[in-house]
Parts: sequence; C-alpha cells; structure tokens
Amino acid sequence: MRIYPFDIPLVKPFKIATMTNHAASGVFVAIDAGGVTGWGECLPFHAINGENQGTCVESLKIFAEFLIGKNALELRHLIKTCFQLMPTQTTAICGVDVALHDLVSQSANLPLWAWLGGSQRELKTDLTIGIVDPEEAKSRAAEIASQGFEVIKLKLGDGLANDYARVEAVREGAPDVDIRVDANQAYDREAAMTVLEGIAEFNIQFCEQPVKRGDWEGLKWLHNNAPVPVMADESCFSAQDAFGLFSRGCCSLVNVKLCKSGGLLGGADIGSVVESGFGKSMIGGMAETRLGVSASAHLACTNQVFEFFDLDAHMGHTFDPIDGGIQIVSGSINIGESVGLGARPSSEFLNKLSCFEVK
Repeated sequence: MRIYPFDIPLVKPFKIATMTNHAASGVFVAIDAGGVTGWGECLPFHAINGENQGTCVESLKIFAEFLIGKNALELRHLIKTCFQLMPTQTTAICGVDVALHDLVSQSANLPLWAWLGGSQRELKTDLTIGIVDPEEAKSRAAEIASQGFEVIKLKLGDGLANDYARVEAVREGAPDVDIRVDANQAYDREAAMTVLEGIAEFNIQFCEQPVKRGDWEGLKWLHNNAPVPVMADESCFSAQDAFGLFSRGCCSLVNVKLCKSGGLLGGADIGSVVESGFGKSMIGGMAETRLGVSASAHLACTNQVFEFFDLDAHMGHTFDPIDGGIQIVSGSINIGESVGLGARPSSEFLNKLSCFEVK
C-alpha cells in the first residue's frame, strides 16, 4: 500500500455549524496487485467523525500491514477485519474499501457501478452554499441557478434570525430551484422547530441533522411534528445506526457518506436497511476530490433508494488533481464507462506529495 497525504486549498473558507474548513486535507490510498492499482481516498472532517489527516495516515499503516498477502476478492472479510482493528476510523477504512473495489473491478474489466450490479442512471446533484451573509447567499444562489443546477443545499447554524435571512435570500436569488438545508447538529429540538417553522414557507425539501447526533428522541420529535422533513446525517454511521433510527421511528431519510460508513460496503448496507424501512437516502460527502466523489456516484448507481445527491464536494477546490472520474454538466453527473473507479490522482500531483509505502 502507498499512502499519500495531500492538501488542496479551498477557493473560500467553507463554514458549517461545527467547523470552518480552509483546505481539503486528505489522503490518497494506492493498493497494487497483479499489475493493477486500485485508488481510494480518505477525507476526514474532525468535527463529524473525530479523524484528521494524521490519524488516517497512521490507521492506514496498520491496515496496510494486515492486507499484505491477502486476496482482494475477499472484500467484505477484509473490511470487516479493518473495523475490528480500528472500529472508529471510518474515513481511513473508506480509503481501503474504495481502493479494493477499484482494484477488483478493474481486474474484472468492468466499471465499478457494473461490478456492483448497478446501472447508469440520472444523478442530479445539488451545489452547496456554506454559512455566509444573506447578500452573498443570494448572489451565489443566482449564479448556481444560472449554471443549470436545479437544487441548492444551504448550511444553517449561526442563529435563528441569520438562518431565516439566508434561506429567504437564496429563495429570492433562485426562485425556481429546490432548496434543502443542513444544520450540522446546531440546535436543540425546540430551537430547530423554531427554525423549521420559520423557513417552511420557502418550500424546503428537508433539513439534515438539526439536532446533536445522539439526540435520537429529538430527531424523532421533529420527524413527527416539524413542517419540514428531517434527515439523519451525523446520527447515522452504519447499518446498525440506520436500523435503530428506523425501528424507533426517528426519521425516514438518511444521508450516506462513504467516509462515515467506512466505504462502499457500509454505504450499500445502510441503503439496504433504509430501503427495507421504506425510507429514502441521499448520497453525500465531505470535501473529497473528484476521486472520492466518483466513488460515491458509483454507489448511487446501485440502488434506487438513493434518491437525493449531494456530489459537489470537489467544486470548491482551487485546483483539480484527478485524471478521469465524474463530470458535472448543468447539475447532472456523467459517470462514464471507464473500467473500475475510472479516477486516479494525476502523476504530476503525486510527484509533489510525500509517500509512505508499506509492502
């Protein structure tokens, strides 16, 4: 295994309720076998999953030692063992999971979505606006709509009045788009209800994670009473979490992110639980490059339970270091027919990075 830490500055700081990001600081993972290289990516958000670039690098060194001599086709066993070795390091495990999937689907000479049993389908992504002042939100919304995007995702969490003003500004700037909002655990249930009652007039699709991740009862109360549907995000890292949320009646919507679920296997398992509970899922992300976003798009092609798409993580980067991968045209994802993941870091970019190799 080769491990490449990287840092890509953002065009603008990206502020959410729990943190502000100035760069995409992640790790590329390369796994070689039989003359084929599989690529994966770890992109941690410390306020969401407690990992950072450094913890990912150290966890990957441990996983690399374990993987020496193993059969990549034993994917589920290998990833399950990674969880046993480092059960909370979901972002690091995601890098291994995606690299193994890329490796085996390339070896089978199939696009990853086809190897997973999926089919190409229309994936219309939103474009996200962080916590900014209302005037900037309004102008950004108008710009996004002019680019052909039909959905805008808006971050909440810097006060009830500010949230209302920002949503109102986005609706003024883009009258015809769908709006979804994300509070990133900003509020207790009563404050969240006040926000949702205030913004409901703007025809909001749903609100992601309005309460703290452990406040399942608060999420359930909002699910049953709020005028805007609520979606679990930080509350759901695994299929077990999804089962608990659905069996207790806490929600009917779940956001799947590969860096939370430990990769494609975990994301697919969450989707199956949500499907069994007659719910719906969104495929989202952190601040991945197009490599990580491409992996999420492949998963999105495997199950109709994935109905909403937040696949814009790379669009705020100052440069794009990825060869191949998805393309976004007027808000729609083009996943292509390339074998495997179809995306890898450019040689030019890799040559600038430090490399830790375990073999």
